[in-house]
Amino acid sequence: MNTAADTLDPIKYEIFMHRLWAVGEEGRIALQRVSASPIVVQGGECMQSFYDPNGRMILACSGHLRFAAATSDAIKKIVEWFGTDPGFYEGDQIFNNDPYVAGSHTYDQMVIKPIFYQGRLIAWTASSSHTADTGGVMRGAATEIFHEGLRILGLKIVERGQFRNDVCRSIVEQCRDPYYVELDLRSRIAGNNVSAQRFLELVDQFGVDFVEQASQKLMDDSERMARAKLQSLPDGTWRSRMFASGMRRPDPYQIICEMTKSGDSLTFDFAGTSPQLNDDQNSTLPSTLAHVTLALTNTLFWDVPWSDGKMVPVKVMVPEGSLLNCKFPAACGGAPRVGQILVSAVSECVAKMLYAGGRYEDINAGWQGLWYEGGPGYFYGGHTRQGIPVAQGLYDIHGGGFGATPLRDGVDSGGHSNIPSGGISDVEWIELQYPFLYLTRNHAPNGAGYGARRGGDGTHRVYMAYGSQDLSVDFRPYAGIPNGGFGLFGGFPAGSGGFRAVFRTNAEDMQRRMSQGEYPTSPAQILNENWGEALEKSESGPHARVPEWGLISDFTQGGGGFGDPLERSIDQLQADIAGGIYNRWSAERFFGASTDDNGNIDVAATDKKRAERRSSRLSGMPGAISPHASREVKILSQPHAELDIVETGQGPAWCCHQCRTLLGSAKENYKKLAEMVVEPLDAVSEFPLPSGDPFIGEYVYYFCPGCGVQLQVDVYCPKLGGERLWWDIQIKLP
Repeated sequence: MNTAADTLDPIKYEIFMHRLWAVGEEGRIALQRVSASPIVVQGGECMQSFYDPNGRMILACSGHLRFAAATSDAIKKIVEWFGTDPGFYEGDQIFNNDPYVAGSHTYDQMVIKPIFYQGRLIAWTASSSHTADTGGVMRGAATEIFHEGLRILGLKIVERGQFRNDVCRSIVEQCRDPYYVELDLRSRIAGNNVSAQRFLELVDQFGVDFVEQASQKLMDDSERMARAKLQSLPDGTWRSRMFASGMRRPDPYQIICEMTKSGDSLTFDFAGTSPQLNDDQNSTLPSTLAHVTLALTNTLFWDVPWSDGKMVPVKVMVPEGSLLNCKFPAACGGAPRVGQILVSAVSECVAKMLYAGGRYEDINAGWQGLWYEGGPGYFYGGHTRQGIPVAQGLYDIHGGGFGATPLRDGVDSGGHSNIPSGGISDVEWIELQYPFLYLTRNHAPNGAGYGARRGGDGTHRVYMAYGSQDLSVDFRPYAGIPNGGFGLFGGFPAGSGGFRAVFRTNAEDMQRRMSQGEYPTSPAQILNENWGEALEKSESGPHARVPEWGLISDFTQGGGGFGDPLERSIDQLQADIAGGIYNRWSAERFFGASTDDNGNIDVAATDKKRAERRSSRLSGMPGAISPHASREVKILSQPHAELDIVETGQGPAWCCHQCRTLLGSAKENYKKLAEMVVEPLDAVSEFPLPSGDPFIGEYVYYFCPGCGVQLQVDVYCPKLGGERLWWDIQIKLP
């Protein structure tokens, strides 16, 4: 049956849709211009979005995507709890930051404004941003939500157009830096004021009936387009497994994602994910659902209007009590990191589904590959040299590397998957606002995932504490396992370079050497030239003191690789070495290159070494099930860059795309039919862990039994157990 929305003038509808997007962007920019947070002003971690009277998202702009998805939950709950008492009126604005209602942690703060027209509620607008100061314990020390400072379920900060100074004072005085927190609070109000006014101008221009019908059509179109895209892709089940570690103990945890696509619907099951932790590395259910929405917006529904309609065909199942659905009152200050690993798990499943559907332009390997976690984080405490509290973080993670694609390398320091309009702070701004002196910020050597198409490189930095006597940084125990990234079809999930540590230094020696023009610009230089001694673990719980003249070295995430690194062209690899993306060690170790002392590649020697490397992968191989398939054999599906599913007399079978070796039945996990090699991560890391502890993970490689091409690189954690031969691709066959 046709609805009134189906009869809208299509040209007016397109104009309205683009105007609404522009209005949201104008509100977001207004928020950024008023905010006091570097992560908002320079990093773009904010959002402006619109909702219908029932709280369904009509459209989000290009800010932080998880904020927009989460705010739907907040509006629905606020209407349920407070719609009658005290009720909502024209000019009201309501503050919320409870992660058990919406958002990821108490630092995700939103202000929601009802939009009335001639006395009738016709929409909502909401502004959200990240405020790093909520009072409570320092970041990482919480074990209950009560430790994480200010938590408001819904409180009017503006009532009938009047700013509530009493409410404002009650909120901001709970925090260490009330002036900064108040400016952030007012920035959200400013964003809403702009967006609500411009929305009503659209009503005046198009008429209220048209605006309401067009808003409904936006949501309906989103659902229709999402279902159409799903219908165009093959049915099947894809699985991903990601690892990370806790904040208080170096114990690993895992996130398991099983994605099943059938017809025009998509189902996610996170059974098998680790139980919630006794620290802040937990995610509430609203946060988890918001991150699933974020992942699908990035990878699958990027060309579908960003409304709640696109999620109607999607079902999500999350076991209660897991770290993706923690029980109240679990702490969840680290939920965004948990959520980012979740985003990677979802994205890996989607990427492999898209490859099976032939949508090569839409595919990326992982964007969040960290070689290991532990050591200094991003959040600081103490005071600047002017005596101003340090309640902020450094977000160079917004300049991480993008994953490789089937057609090209990933983008170096390209951005962050959460925020299409994100950015990183300029070094001079950081030195103005924080007690730091940057010695280097550059692309991270060996930080990009290895592959025929390499991942985008993240950055590394070395900076020095300067002008503060009480500086501290969140510090977690070292856990040697890659997390949050994935490679595709033989590519590595992350690079294996980088060193994250706090270095104690001799203040007098630092001043003397720097006065002579010396200073370190890499962790290797710090270690080899005796600039300082790495702190192996924090002596003060989840935070470590950083003395003045102390050094911090760390690295951001890199993108995963695509395809066998031995197939990377010599010219591309030579350019990587010249550009500092890879060094001689990684070129030889992962790409089979033969280089001289200057990093120049010997082509003939490299060809020979690569041939020997492929041959060594086949040692002890029991032999293929069938020697070869004909080039003319019927291909039923191409779900893997190196493996086809072909028709044989015994039924569908896996077949190497290069050498045509038949591996076995396509109803089986292809990894059981391939050559497998297990390697401890210590053997592939450029540096040992600063703590001296061994890595707790390993790489599991799978090769074609005929030609030795690398099919997959999996991360596995023996401490957690489970199936090593992870079944990642299960295509539905006739």
